[in-house]
Amino acid sequence: MASDPRDMAKKKSKDRGAAKALRRETAPSCADRDLAILNMRLLGLTFPEIARKLPEMGFRAVGVSRVHAIVAKSLRSCRDQPARELRQLELLRLDQLQAAHYPAAMGGAAAAATRVLSIMDRRAKLLGLDAGSEAAVSLDAARDTLLKKLDALARGQTKDGAAKAEK
Repeated sequence: MASDPRDMAKKKSKDRGAAKALRRETAPSCADRDLAILNMRLLGLTFPEIARKLPEMGFRAVGVSRVHAIVAKSLRSCRDQPARELRQLELLRLDQLQAAHYPAAMGGAAAAATRVLSIMDRRAKLLGLDAGSEAAVSLDAARDTLLKKLDALARGQTKDGAAKAEK
């Protein structure tokens, strides 16, 4: 007598569930993958190189943009020691690049000056130095607008600038 198709389907479902559980136990976790990505970046590998090496290390393949996003997220959170080390390494690299181009830039070479300025811009972004100045500008603008409106109210003017009629 042939087996019941429902029993066969249940058995296949159980087999798939066991296989998934086994993969979950043996597959490296996302945290392990992210740590490996940060360590490879610390060693100076580029994002495409890291993306190519992940499957060789037993991790699921991810795209270059995902590798970049993982590194960027880690740098923003900076909770892990490797992210702090990576930030420091990137700053050292920027220092080396700037040191190499700075004498030529000070000598008047326009291309070198452009490179130095872009290195300085990258350093400011990495350290979050630009955010403070943008916030200060927007606060100053808001304060000026508020002062103008208060001044107009004190002089008794409406929105269109006309003086209010005294009652």
